[in-house]
Amino acid sequence: MKIIIARHGEADPHSEDGKDSSRVLTPKGIADIEKMARFFQTGFKIKKIYHSPYVRTKTSAEIYTKILKPELETESAEYLLPGEDYFRICPLLKDNSNSDAILLVGHSPDVSVFAETLLGISGVGKSFLFTPGSALAVNIPREKFQGGQIIWFVSPDFLC
Repeated sequence: MKIIIARHGEADPHSEDGKDSSRVLTPKGIADIEKMARFFQTGFKIKKIYHSPYVRTKTSAEIYTKILKPELETESAEYLLPGEDYFRICPLLKDNSNSDAILLVGHSPDVSVFAETLLGISGVGKSFLFTPGSALAVNIPREKFQGGQIIWFVSPDFLC
């Protein structure tokens, strides 16, 4: 299967209520996610999108959903909260075929650690620098979620 691991778009450093979970996307963050979604359209038909419950990841997922029109309903997943072990989401993905493409929208450094796990890199989340809005596409056998291959790694700053 293809798993696209994406970091949410650029977010305001503070929220109105002072909670990290309530931070909203900046105008640049919104534009970057729209740009990334258009890039994803060139190579994948997204079957499903999962996102962290935080406002910035939920908003990023809503933008992706609007543009990509996934086959299944977009879903919030507690496994994608900051500090969680993202590998725990894999049982939700196991019933997809190896040709399906799934998009996960999460937080840094957790997206980096998860990418390393799927690719079999022993690291501490420093192998990939996920700037806001960036994404990594991995081809991975759904039977074991190990030994993945990088398809591409893109930042919205490198797209037109």
